[in-house]
Amino acid sequence: MDANAAGGGKAGLSQEQIEAALGIRDAAALSERERIALEYADRVSATPVDVPDEFFARLQALFSEREIVELTAHIAHENYNAKSNRPLRVDANDFCAAPVHTREGPFLAASQPPAGGLDHSA
Repeated sequence: MDANAAGGGKAGLSQEQIEAALGIRDAAALSERERIALEYADRVSATPVDVPDEFFARLQALFSEREIVELTAHIAHENYNAKSNRPLRVDANDFCAAPVHTREGPFLAASQPPAGGLDHSA
């Protein structure tokens, strides 16, 4: 997560936009395309996948077919990373101070984890 937030910052996203994308700030800082892309990511990441025709029509109104394919590929790749990194105990790389939520509560990825380390049992 912190690598993506750091990359977003380098690509010109503001801290407000990064925090909105992470769901810790109001999404008003995001454009309609950004909000729909994030909702698409949530829907594609759900189990089972939930992309009804009505939502897909909204997506098609804002993105080209090529952009939708690219979004889908990136979302699938990030899901793969999450599904493999978490059980293998791959920790954040501390590229930026992105909030990370654990059972013990939030802390910044670029800071020390909570006393006793991260709870990787989730």
